[in-house]
Amino acid sequence: MANYRGAVIGCGRIGSTIDDEHVHRPQFRYPWAHAPAIIEAKGVELVAASDLVPEQRADFTRRWGVEAVYADYREMIEKEAPDIVSISTRAEERAEVVIGVAETGVKAIYATKPMCRSLAEADAMIEACHKSGTILAIACHKNWSPWFQACLQAIERGEIGDFTSMVANYSWTLSRGHSHTLALFRLFAGAPARWVFGHMDSDEVAAGDGDLKGTGMIYYENGMRGFLNTGGWLNIDFIGSDGWISARNEHADFEMWSRFAETREPVRRQFPNPKRPKSSQQAAIEGIVANLNEGTEPLCSGEHGREALEIAIGLRESHRRGGEKVELPLEDRGLRIIA
Repeated sequence: MANYRGAVIGCGRIGSTIDDEHVHRPQFRYPWAHAPAIIEAKGVELVAASDLVPEQRADFTRRWGVEAVYADYREMIEKEAPDIVSISTRAEERAEVVIGVAETGVKAIYATKPMCRSLAEADAMIEACHKSGTILAIACHKNWSPWFQACLQAIERGEIGDFTSMVANYSWTLSRGHSHTLALFRLFAGAPARWVFGHMDSDEVAAGDGDLKGTGMIYYENGMRGFLNTGGWLNIDFIGSDGWISARNEHADFEMWSRFAETREPVRRQFPNPKRPKSSQQAAIEGIVANLNEGTEPLCSGEHGREALEIAIGLRESHRRGGEKVELPLEDRGLRIIA
């Protein structure tokens, strides 16, 4: 396997320091910031970083032992020649940075979520990466989680019967934490979203000036249905005709209800095991390495990240139109969410 050179643009919370917040939470004692995930991942070496803030550059070097830190990401790319570039800048500048990095011809970009603010920005990011031949992966890293991958495999084996719907409750919001949920829904649905219904808690919020708290339904072109609600601790149910799989408490606990083959009695079991083989952030970086080696697409591509943004905007637009069905893709590419 080739060893690729990795770099980080944005040495703040997501790029470098988020692990500080999780040190006392057992389920999070693994690398979650992009820098340590690259360090732990197989097939890639962290060689450089870039940030506009001198204090963050100094802290990055202190934490991770990386001396090649730059204020200008273009200078970093020119001098350090990274293959995989993680981008965790603020949302308002993310599209510009992703496009600029793609134009340098790097092999892969791993951009934090949400991928940007507007559909026009998302379109431009995807176009730039297609033009340069750059893989664009959006860091909805739960798509790479060994737990959720085991759930998907159990569903594909028919262990809960015919897979019919997905239900998620989350105490965060449609424009923030539900980015992960929408990306997971797209992965499990295996088909594009075709229309949505949405109801928000506030008309003011629905106008796009804040977080979107509310309820929504998503219909996928293969008949799969997804349901979102604000509340709970990231609880997701994958429902089949003869059972379901539940992810509870910010994906700290998983269980599956199914039936004994012989007696058809219902049975509950912890699912899957082992519980924590590696962080999903590390798994995502290793997944990008595999994409480069094998010529495959990432589990959360730029197109999937754009769809998550489009669904969130569509839910808001549905609310603004009195709860009517909103067809996807949206015609007005200037629509956006302030993240």
